[in-house]
Amino acid sequence: MPEADLVIYNANVVLFESRPVTRASQVRVLAGGEVAVRGHYIVKAGQRGEVRGTYRGGLELNAGGRLLSPGLVDMHTHAVFAGSRDDELEAKLSGVSYSEILRGGGGIYRTVRATRSASDEELMELLVKRLRLMLYLGTTTAEIKSGYSLDHEGELRLLRVAREASSIAKVDVVPTLLAHVPPEEAREGRAREDYVKGFANDLVGRAVGLASFVDVFCDEGAFTPEESRLILTSARAAGLGTRAHADQLARIGCAEAVAQAGPASVDHLEVSDERSVKAIAASKSMAGLLPASLMATMGSSRPPVPLLRAYGVPMALGSDLSANSVMPSMQTAIDLAVYLYGLTQAEALAAATANAALSLGLGDRGSVEAGKLADLVVWDLERVSELGYDWGRDRALVVIRRGSVVKDLLDP
Repeated sequence: MPEADLVIYNANVVLFESRPVTRASQVRVLAGGEVAVRGHYIVKAGQRGEVRGTYRGGLELNAGGRLLSPGLVDMHTHAVFAGSRDDELEAKLSGVSYSEILRGGGGIYRTVRATRSASDEELMELLVKRLRLMLYLGTTTAEIKSGYSLDHEGELRLLRVAREASSIAKVDVVPTLLAHVPPEEAREGRAREDYVKGFANDLVGRAVGLASFVDVFCDEGAFTPEESRLILTSARAAGLGTRAHADQLARIGCAEAVAQAGPASVDHLEVSDERSVKAIAASKSMAGLLPASLMATMGSSRPPVPLLRAYGVPMALGSDLSANSVMPSMQTAIDLAVYLYGLTQAEALAAATANAALSLGLGDRGSVEAGKLADLVVWDLERVSELGYDWGRDRALVVIRRGSVVKDLLDP
């Protein structure tokens, strides 16, 4: 009889018929399912009676007919930063746009000043606290971008902090070097040209071994399509993966430009049109959707979800946890995607698990099947259709990361 360290039974197990998931019909639920875990991995997922009683030893968890899904994967965060910008929310409520705040030296630039002033220890403490909260809420893997220092040494420091925080907080971290905006002293002219070239030709190479991806914020007030293409081309030449922010604030051709670099994901897309979607589909990239960001910027545009479906572009979800919106919950990202973007509950859950993992190049997680990492969540819900319907509270009763139970609120 094979051995297991953990057996979960009487669970409604979420399964994906294909990966990535591009249609809600590819999501199904195995009622009364059972899962066996040995070490860090799932060794068996099956129907009632196929696992429990077959595997000996270990802890048994009765899910009580509740939903069991993969651990949540946050594919887009800016979680390493210092300082607060809560007063900027008041400005936005009075009608000041995010672009105006940025042009006035606020927004990202304000956070850069605070982050540069913080010590490594202060940044580590802040990040670990955020990651531990994310884990409690069901996020077992998170991408973390640099981008709040803008100078070369500072950006590398943020990547190191992100990597080190992973082992302390017990959350798997995917570090990303982000070309966020040009620094205040290099917004125009020759200084700007030198900054972009230095990022592409020097910083990208120095980030090899620290970062898994290079991301660029291509938009009005950030980097141009031409600058973004240069940075991403350098990243690919250095052997790093690529990602991009595009079409968040204005349509200036960013999605089409960055798609030429074949990024793993193109994120935001609030003002994208059919040309953008065609370019993303042709590049075989994911569409990274960030509904909490839409709320934080007080935007009214929505990503063209019907077009993404029509062109078969897989959708992934992220929290966009940042100094602009300190929202750490992928549970909430799922719910907002339903209400704001019109994703079905099944689409949203797949976007926050299987698709998000694949967008980060992580094929070893994001689904409940033998051989995958045992990152799992038992929800205080019975059906996928309850996501979005029953919300505004923490619904993660059990969180399992790499086979270890890190949260257990099930009744004994």
